[in-house]
Amino acid sequence: MESYEAAKDEIKRIADIVELIGQYVQLKKAGRNHVGLCPFHGEKDPSFTVNSSKQMFHCFGCKKGGDIFAFWMEYHKVSFPQAMKDLSERYHVTLPEKEFSPLQKEKQELGDLLFEINEIAARYYNHILTKSEKGRPGIEYLEKRSLGKDVINDFMLGYAPSEWDSLTRFLKSKRIDMDKAVKAGLVIPNKDRGYYDRFRSRVLFPIHNMKKHITGFGGRVLDESLPKYMNTPETPIFRKGELLYGLHSAYQVIRESGRVVIVEGYMDVLALRSHGFNGAVATLGTALTMDHIRKVKGYAVEAIVVFDSDSAGKAATIKSFPLFLNEGLSARVMVLPEGDDPDSFINKRGLDDFLKFLDESMPMFEFYIDLKISRISKGIEGQVNLLKEILPVLADVDSDPQRLLYVRRLSEKSGIAESIILSELRNQRATRRKEGNEGRLRERLSNLKMEISPERDLLNLMIHYPSAMDRFIDSEYRILLSDPDIIEIFHCMDGIYRKEGRIQLDELPERLEHESARETLREIMLSAPICPDDSIEQAINEFKNKILKTKISRSLRSKIGDLEESSKLLNIVKDSQN
Repeated sequence: MESYEAAKDEIKRIADIVELIGQYVQLKKAGRNHVGLCPFHGEKDPSFTVNSSKQMFHCFGCKKGGDIFAFWMEYHKVSFPQAMKDLSERYHVTLPEKEFSPLQKEKQELGDLLFEINEIAARYYNHILTKSEKGRPGIEYLEKRSLGKDVINDFMLGYAPSEWDSLTRFLKSKRIDMDKAVKAGLVIPNKDRGYYDRFRSRVLFPIHNMKKHITGFGGRVLDESLPKYMNTPETPIFRKGELLYGLHSAYQVIRESGRVVIVEGYMDVLALRSHGFNGAVATLGTALTMDHIRKVKGYAVEAIVVFDSDSAGKAATIKSFPLFLNEGLSARVMVLPEGDDPDSFINKRGLDDFLKFLDESMPMFEFYIDLKISRISKGIEGQVNLLKEILPVLADVDSDPQRLLYVRRLSEKSGIAESIILSELRNQRATRRKEGNEGRLRERLSNLKMEISPERDLLNLMIHYPSAMDRFIDSEYRILLSDPDIIEIFHCMDGIYRKEGRIQLDELPERLEHESARETLREIMLSAPICPDDSIEQAINEFKNKILKTKISRSLRSKIGDLEESSKLLNIVKDSQN
């Protein structure tokens, strides 16, 4: 490989951006593009667009977009050097040495080192669990929970012995920089300038990201000590609000079935896995977040939540409903017998009964209403409080049929007249519309300006028919331009064309200075041409007429053009129209 840029071009040539993104986002063919729900913001109608021929993506909602590297960086939260490293390995492209900025180099090296330290620690803890007498408490606990060796090895489970510095001494023997081990969250500095282990007397669950790197650990005590579970603290590579335990190994099964089962704990995932159910993931001791749901909706069309049957599990389910609603992912709730969690249930009753309960899971809205109704007082006051809680959630439902269905079910279950619910809901939505009216008006006017802008149409013509540039290169087409982003794009295109005699569209975004200009360029590149192939000549002539008319108008307004010059311009326009 001749250069770093050549390696980057080679990756872009080999990779299919639709195939790559399609592993993380459900995409459907739509004309020349593929579309899906954006993984970077909440939406119910797909505005996330990917184009194979142009090797780019763009979300018309949140405006994020770019090439295969931009997607990798945004989705996996990594730097550009790390994205280059990951994708070069994925597509077997040799990556030459390149000098990054000191900050880029430091960030990449730190991330690589933290992953390496976590891997070393995981192997150490796994060795203690499976090969050392020190791990006997851990192995006895897992055997009691009916976990076999296959699951233990597949998930690289481990055990942290009771010593204060067991891992610390091991890492030192491997010449690991202890300050970096602190940054990995594995050890803690003490007042005597020494270090001690964060995890002690706990079964350890390594937590992987989607690239199968170990980002951190979860640890469970074997007695009644508190906290029962402990996670790695937030580090440069570990953000628990974005990670789901087991997703790295379950996503293919989830994609094939179209269904993801979300449980509360590590042991729930492992118990299900040991009984042959491979489509479950778990939160890391936290409530479900939008990031969690955006991750799984790239693989599933439906989620089934199987939280514990206790009050905390039910509360977690209630809190998750608006998130599913906002993210446009269909959700159901599997209700377990009182006192059971997925782990205990499947170990007592087996996979067949678990699948039966799964098939009988109820829509999350039904569960949501039932639980809310069970917690309110009787009478008018209770009904008022119920509507206060539920109507703000229903007001966020954009689909009219879905919203009406929810209203009907709420009426049936609560005894509140449907007409009253609809009336209050209309008031709720009207208030929200009024509050957001100014912002939406600005957006509509902005979009209208965008749609009717002749300069965007001219740029569309140039983008989809680059050969037209030759017809305008020496004209005064800049007279039509006023938008700073479009001016920047044209300036860049003009410079490239004058120098190279052609425009390489896939290189154009990287040559633009401002992200807003890149957003505009992507939108036009992914939009349909303003005219069919057989009407290009007509479109070119119409733009030339617009240029001439604009020149005349400005000349007359400025009062510096004489009548003779204006007359000549008018004659030119008349001749061009004949």
